[in-house]
Amino acid sequence: MMIQEIETSRINPAAYNPRVDLQPEDPEYEKFKRSIQEFGYIDPLIWNKRTGNLVGGHQRFKVLMETAPEKLTVSIEDLDDHKEKALNIALNKIEGDWEENQLAGLLEELKGNTLALTGFDDKEIDDLLKSFVDLPSDTRFDNAELSLSDYDESKFDCKCPKCGYLFNRGDFDA
Repeated sequence: MMIQEIETSRINPAAYNPRVDLQPEDPEYEKFKRSIQEFGYIDPLIWNKRTGNLVGGHQRFKVLMETAPEKLTVSIEDLDDHKEKALNIALNKIEGDWEENQLAGLLEELKGNTLALTGFDDKEIDDLLKSFVDLPSDTRFDNAELSLSDYDESKFDCKCPKCGYLFNRGDFDA
């Protein structure tokens, strides 16, 4: 694999590319555009030097061409026609699974304007978070009311002078 800057006139979007051709009014197009504006062009296009075809990154290429750059950084591949097409499909198809707790934590941490930069829209985020916490329909929740009298200071041996935590001496015995 070689990363190099080439003239945009040498890059031919593959006519066979099976991805939907996004238009500027499409929400997904706007997500690509917002991501590139915020983070820059950090994921090089994949270009086949044998055919001149763009193998991966058609959506990014379209957004990048709005500014009419003379050159773009690409990952240069040397593939026959069949391998080029197979790679195109693989790049568009192969997806990993989420480590759900980590993703949920990150989405929670990024709430607000930064969350929009992830490429997920509000509905997708809601759906993802719901899928992480789906419980069986027979799950029971008992919301018993607590009595404040159970937590009266007089019921505990000790009180932390710094934070006010109440406890009994025996609570920490091994």
